[in-house]
Amino acid sequence: MGRLMEAKGSAVRASERPWKYLREIRSELKKVVWPTPKQTVSYTGFVVLFTGLVVLIITLLDTLFNFGLHLYLR
Repeated sequence: MGRLMEAKGSAVRASERPWKYLREIRSELKKVVWPTPKQTVSYTGFVVLFTGLVVLIITLLDTLFNFGLHLYLR
């Protein structure tokens, strides 16, 4: 006889826990609302453009600070 564990008010055998866990994962994944391919492309494009903008801003600030530091140290 396997060990019993309390899980959310019901006894579950230790040997059944992995299968219960996998069933719960499958159940939760059925609830997920997946984006359409068009939405996925749109979201990916936004992320790429936003990342490029942040890289540009950081590069400009770094260049500006380096220029200022170079002038200060002269």
